[in-house]
Amino acid sequence: MPEDPSDEDLVLRLRRGELAAFDGLYDRYERRLFAYLRRFAGDRAVAEDLFQDVLLAVLCDRNFDPARGRFAPWVFTVARNRGRMHQRQQQVRTAATIAGAGEPSGPHADPEATTARIRSVREAMAGLPEGQQDLLVLKQVGELSYREIAELQGEHEGTIKSRLHAAMKAFRQRLEEIGESG
Repeated sequence: MPEDPSDEDLVLRLRRGELAAFDGLYDRYERRLFAYLRRFAGDRAVAEDLFQDVLLAVLCDRNFDPARGRFAPWVFTVARNRGRMHQRQQQVRTAATIAGAGEPSGPHADPEATTARIRSVREAMAGLPEGQQDLLVLKQVGELSYREIAELQGEHEGTIKSRLHAAMKAFRQRLEEIGESG
């Protein structure tokens, strides 16, 4: 009976275009990886979305190098990062909901206040250097990870984190200067 190929061999075969290798990886990791992601998400549908993101990384991400390590820790690191990113997004949404709880929203919102807030945000953004504007848009609007932004800009992830921190600080300062606290 032939020996099953290692995960690393399957990854190499997948990179050569053998899609059956992906099926082998899927069969080996589906149950464990999905259960792991379910713990992060707490919701089956969200876990399924995260699982799909991880599978896409397996198909497209060339960062895994079999010569530097094993596939299992890499794929679970990807899953952990996707899970943590989801948790952070949920925390931001929850904080935004709580922060906005005292303000009317939807059809009963004060359109003048909403227009004034949008104007303040645009003015604050316009007062930032173009590089800071780009970083904030990629992170906040594009919802890209630090790593994805780093890859896009050809920088180290740590550099992107510090630049984004500085950009957020400058943005908040600009909002305060124009009289918008929120």
